[in-house]
Amino acid sequence: MTRGWIKIVMAAGMTMIGAGAIWATHVPVHGHFLANLAGPMIVAGAGTAFAFIPISIAALAGVKEQQAGLASGLLNTSQQLGSAIGIAIASSVAASHTQTLLHAGHAAPTALTGGFQHALWVLGGIGLLAIPAIFTLVRREAVSSAAAETSIRDPQSAIAATS
Repeated sequence: MTRGWIKIVMAAGMTMIGAGAIWATHVPVHGHFLANLAGPMIVAGAGTAFAFIPISIAALAGVKEQQAGLASGLLNTSQQLGSAIGIAIASSVAASHTQTLLHAGHAAPTALTGGFQHALWVLGGIGLLAIPAIFTLVRREAVSSAAAETSIRDPQSAIAATS
């Protein structure tokens, strides 16, 4: 995957995440998990694997062995911060639209479902907007050359270097 497929796999993952979130916007007020929500969650969950593993590979490719822990920590912190921002955006959109619908006289279940639907539209849009960013920001050449430089070494020489 490190040679040429990294952008495509990442884009496929983000497409699945965005599509799963948008698919979840169709969950009705009195929907059921298996009938209405399991499908979108499986699609978005599978997309997460396809997106985040290549992101880790791309982010850590070419990092010197002495700085691998630092780079991994920075990547993890960035992912955690991004998740927190995403949750803040989604919950703000959901709460705001739920309040708007409640003030307009909608029943609480309808208003809450509407709020979550708006939040899922926003999250799906963010997931889909990541696709052009992947093709713009990820440099395949840098990942490929870094992967070639950090290829698996002889285990004996690695053991000798740590002794």
